[in-house]
Amino acid sequence: MKHRSCYARTYLLAGLMCSFAALLPVTANASAEQKWNFTVYLDDTPIGHHDFSIRRAEGYEEIDTHARFDVKFLKIPLFNYRHQNVEQWSNRCLKSISSTTDQNGKLFRLEGATRDEGFQVSTNDGDIILPPCISTFAYWDKSFLQHTQLLNSQTGEYLEVDVEDLGEQLVLISGTNVPAKRYRLTANELDIELWYSGNDQWLGLQSTTSKGRLLRYVIE
Repeated sequence: MKHRSCYARTYLLAGLMCSFAALLPVTANASAEQKWNFTVYLDDTPIGHHDFSIRRAEGYEEIDTHARFDVKFLKIPLFNYRHQNVEQWSNRCLKSISSTTDQNGKLFRLEGATRDEGFQVSTNDGDIILPPCISTFAYWDKSFLQHTQLLNSQTGEYLEVDVEDLGEQLVLISGTNVPAKRYRLTANELDIELWYSGNDQWLGLQSTTSKGRLLRYVIE
């Protein structure tokens, strides 16, 4: 039994480590102040929350993101995740970013800002220069789906992505079926589905991990 429990814990952890890092959006196309508060589920078990807020001022947007996940196996702590991220945007281009992440005890720091030569990103692994106008995984601004590359706001990876329009379907929001547009975004091992209302408001998200587990964001 002990060996079986250890195997199950290791199997689950391997899938989670690949999945949480990308679920960290950042940009805006909303009202002066707007918030999204999601309960996050692993399959049918709630594991935490992911909250986003946008503050708009003349000429720029500021986005504040907080994530906190705790996964347990047989009441034993298995996976802990804390992420905080602040970004500034202008004309749908990222202007600065500062994020800190504790992923099961492994610490990540990311700083980025626009320079004369492009957008400079500094991470645990060093510095890189990216094009001057880039986007992160900006789920709440549907226009981010037009990009072919996106910045991971935890690791600093600049990933090539593919987007597929999956048409319309009904999505259950607060007990009511709401017509929604559905999209799939893939990059390396990432497989993310997104839903938007008829006026392009972000409604939800789900991602299949590399081990077949389902991460779901349910709006509060």
